[in-house]
Amino acid sequence: MNSVSLRYNDLDLPNYVNTREVFAGLNVSDLAKAAVLGGLNFMLIGDTGTGKSQLASDIYKYYFGGNKSDGGNGVFIRAHPEVDIYNEIFTELNIERARREMTNSLDSMVFFVDELNRAPPVAQNQFFGLGDGKMDYKGKEIQLGKDDYHLLIATANIGNGEFAGTFETDKALLNRLHVALDLEYGQFKPTYEDLQKIKERIANPNVISAPVRDISDRILEANKTIEMQTTNHDIETLAVLNYLEHGLNNCQRYNLEGKDRVWPMACQDCPHNQNGNSLCSLIKSPTTRTMEVIRKYAVALKYLALLKDPNIKLSPHELVFKSFELSGAYQHLLNPSSLRENFNHNQKLMAEIVGQLQEDYTSVRDYILASLEMVKDGEKATRFYSDHFAGGNIGLYDELNEKVKKSGNVPLIEPYTNQREVGLKWMNEFLEYQINHNKNRSN
Repeated sequence: MNSVSLRYNDLDLPNYVNTREVFAGLNVSDLAKAAVLGGLNFMLIGDTGTGKSQLASDIYKYYFGGNKSDGGNGVFIRAHPEVDIYNEIFTELNIERARREMTNSLDSMVFFVDELNRAPPVAQNQFFGLGDGKMDYKGKEIQLGKDDYHLLIATANIGNGEFAGTFETDKALLNRLHVALDLEYGQFKPTYEDLQKIKERIANPNVISAPVRDISDRILEANKTIEMQTTNHDIETLAVLNYLEHGLNNCQRYNLEGKDRVWPMACQDCPHNQNGNSLCSLIKSPTTRTMEVIRKYAVALKYLALLKDPNIKLSPHELVFKSFELSGAYQHLLNPSSLRENFNHNQKLMAEIVGQLQEDYTSVRDYILASLEMVKDGEKATRFYSDHFAGGNIGLYDELNEKVKKSGNVPLIEPYTNQREVGLKWMNEFLEYQINHNKNRSN
């Protein structure tokens, strides 16, 4: 197939149906498509029969042409206790030479692991390489994929204790499954109309085999564009990323004393968490890998949203928060006690907490935007006042005359402090960095 720029309709799925809108005109199916375009590993979870394998299978066959051994770009693995991907997939026995040799499965673009957690934890260790895009064999590091693109799609039954044949999944492996979609979560379930459309088809309780089609060249082209766009974030996007990374690392109890906090145990008797629902106690800062995922997935969501509707208006901070919601639910960032109280509904609890984080960010956004505006002029603005006679609009305190300042009628507001649940002191360094960065770029 000749390389042609990707169109939104090229990403239509042949069997899986889920048009429930989630964000910025994107539906549940689009969330998976954005992960594909971003080259971000993703995990589909939920009860049996919720469409996990159907969605994964559609992408595997209809986007990447199916099995490598049949001329496609993929490798399919059904996880089980005795799974051995080294000997079953990536090597084969050369009888004449009496040794095992690598197969061409290594340059596959997509690896589809169905029922991931039906392999015990020791066997799941084999999937680390699929997540990292590299395997080790006889002391050599071997890259997986094509043109720096590789994708791991996993399905799993997690949750309600009804799945006796499943095992726990290691935190480090989950960290390599960048985006998680819980298809049992109420906000991700198919609409009533979707279900009716499914009923119009020939009844088939099994995963329907998708037509074999390969649009991997277009996906590669889109992926390269997305990668380049991650190097050119607008300044508010950078501010929100810092809000998550550094603001959620704040602890009013210990950080101010120069001590490392012990999260979440120390939150139980913390004077700043008397009601047990302080944001700093509910969620912690993402790891470096997860922060990179948030950056890239936000761009991929934007790319797909504009591909779907070129006229849509997108808010930078809403993109980042949605990316965080979808990439952080299973990254061990949520307070375990809060999870138990919510019946281990990670996606639901994550959505609720991210909603609270957005409210908190919105409460200080005017100050942040004002500071970011001053950065353009090489000035660091961190002191403000609120003009109650002008509808509560904020102004720069340092621009007031001395007489007004001394009158005490205009209170000084200094929002960039860690004396709050989500810290903002990082803004001082962020503004200095941006000013210096702009100076260096202009020289």
